[in-house]
Order: sequence, then structure tokens, then C-alpha cells
Amino acid sequence: MKLVYTFLFLFSSALIFAQSISLRGKVIDIDKRPVKNLSIRFTSFGESVTTGSGEFVIIIPQSVQFIDIMIRDENWLILYPVDGKIPVPADPNFVTTVIVSENNSSTGKSLNESMVKYNELESILKDVGTTNTELKSFFEKFIELEAKRLEISEIKLKDEFEKQGRRKQIFAEVSPVLNEYLLRVKNLKTNFEMSYELAFVSNPSVEHLNNAIRLYNPVYDTIYNNYNYWQKEISTAWDENLSEKFASSISYMIDDVHKSYIFQLNENVKLINDVRLKIGEGESNPEELKSKVIQNVSAILKNLDIKIPILESRFNEIITRMQHSDLN
Repeated sequence: MKLVYTFLFLFSSALIFAQSISLRGKVIDIDKRPVKNLSIRFTSFGESVTTGSGEFVIIIPQSVQFIDIMIRDENWLILYPVDGKIPVPADPNFVTTVIVSENNSSTGKSLNESMVKYNELESILKDVGTTNTELKSFFEKFIELEAKRLEISEIKLKDEFEKQGRRKQIFAEVSPVLNEYLLRVKNLKTNFEMSYELAFVSNPSVEHLNNAIRLYNPVYDTIYNNYNYWQKEISTAWDENLSEKFASSISYMIDDVHKSYIFQLNENVKLINDVRLKIGEGESNPEELKSKVIQNVSAILKNLDIKIPILESRFNEIITRMQHSDLN
């Protein structure tokens, strides 16, 4: 009978072992550094101490879906998972990320530093497949802890984070369009420099000019149709000073570049086609009109040599100040 009991015990132990899995994880701090020699208690399943690279492994039953964790060292707080529950992944090779913060941390007292830290941690969590609900909970926990550390109200800190989110959105809308406009206006100028004299007798050259204009126009229209809205958003998300600089730069683009010179290039393409038509109809002396077009386009291109770098400098200043809010 004793032999039977021994056999059953060994069989049961083997069965339990076969139904167990290894939960793997890595503990990092708010600066993404691994936390070594940290004792972690897994409720009902024992403890594990992190390695020099912040990693840990704990054996748990395969049937477990969530496992509660806590840190014995009172100098550390768990930031993520915010509820202290680790979901057990289906993949046994998956490495769970645990983010902790020092309880007595006194470094990095500025809001900007806090936002940078959050963005870095959020990026890590997104990379490891964190859900939107989990990210929202993490955000609330981070705000709570950072507000205490920075000694400001949670409402104020949350407002600053929301403002930063709005800045990101507006920057993502405005920056590519301004850069695209600079690219298209330079391309338009280069095409005229290369092709406008040949366009009197060359169909491909005319098409080069028309294509450059077709590429330019939608970008200009996008800025023209949206700049009032963007100006208001910049005023709200940044400040009035940057909003005024943005408005001034767009006015320069519209009045000093587009209306004064780009629009005139478009008009001169029509004149080039008039010259081509006269030549095609056998008129003997379209040279006067041709000379006028060459003179007009040459003067426009010389002025754009001055205007485009000025516009580029203004746009780059706006983009830089939007990207680095601490410069405002």
C-alpha cells in the first residue's frame, strides 16, 4: 500500500510539473534602466529576485490567467501593471515588462522631463502590446505619482499632458505641409530655370512646367485653406507669440511669394502657349511677346532666389519652436 501511495504522489507531482509554465519578465525603472537584485513576491507562488539585467522567472500553474505581484523593498513602487496584476501570456517565451519607480526619487523636477519620461515609457508599453485600456490606467497612475514628486496638483499635470498631446497632433498636421510646400516651390523654380526657354519650341518642356505647377497647387491650397484653423490651435496649445509668428510666416508665403511671383509664373506659362500658337499659325514675328516672357520669368526667378530662403528660414523657425516647446 505504501508503494501505491508513493507512486500516486510521484505521478501527481509529475502531472503538476507538466502543467506548469515559466513566467518570464523584466523589471525596468522610469528611465528604462534594468533594476537588479529586486525581490518580487508573486502571491501564492513564491518569490523571485531580479538578475543583473533586471530579469526574473517564476514557475506557475498553466491554468493561471493573472498573477498578483508586490515589491518587498519600500523604496520602490510598481508603475506598471498599475493594478499589480500580470496577465499570463499564452507564449511561454514572452517577456513581461514591469515598470517601477523609486519612492524617494528627487531627480528631474521639470514638467518637460516628466513628459519625456512618460513618452518613453508609453512607447515601451506599446511595443510590448499593451492595450489602450491598460495605457489609460498607466497614465492615471503615472500622473498620480509624478504630481506628488513634482509637488503640483494632478489636475495641472494632466492639463499639461493633454496640451502636449494636442501639440503633437497639430505638429503632425502642420510640419509636413510646410516642408512639402518648400519642396514644391523650389521644384517649381528649378523647373522654370531649366525649361522655360525651351518651352517655346518643346512639348516636353511645357509639360515639365505644367507638372511642376500641378504638384505645387494642392500644397498651397492646403495651407491657404487651413492656416486660420492652425493659427488658433497653435495659440491654444502653445502661446500667442508663436501663433503670431506662424500667421506672419504664412502671410509672407501668400503675399510675398505666391501672389507676387508664383502666380505670375503660371500666367507666363499661358503667354508661352500664346507664343507657341502664333508660331504654329505661321505668324512671322512673335519675338516681341517671347522677349517679354523671357524678361518677366527671368526677373521672377531672381526675386525667388531671395524670397524662398527667407521663407524657408521662417518655416524652419516655426517647426523648431513647435517641436521644442521649451524654446517658446
